[in-house]
Amino acid sequence: MPGAGGHRFYFVGKVPLAFSVISALLFANTFLMLLLEFSGKYFLPREVPETVHWYGDNSITIQFALLALLAVIVAVFRKRVHYIPRK
Repeated sequence: MPGAGGHRFYFVGKVPLAFSVISALLFANTFLMLLLEFSGKYFLPREVPETVHWYGDNSITIQFALLALLAVIVAVFRKRVHYIPRK
């Protein structure tokens, strides 16, 4: 079945701390972005603080910046990333 199976790229040894931190930030940003998009209009007042408004406007940019940082980290640690081919 297409898409079934585990990851095919693995870090050899310990995963770099920067990769773990950026991954956690990426998942937190995804959660907050979706929470603000779908439930913000029900739970937030009409007049929200400026930081919430700024985050709502720039959350997609932050998402892609974090994703690009993950790609940079993988490129920097490319000697420790191994590919496992299909059987």
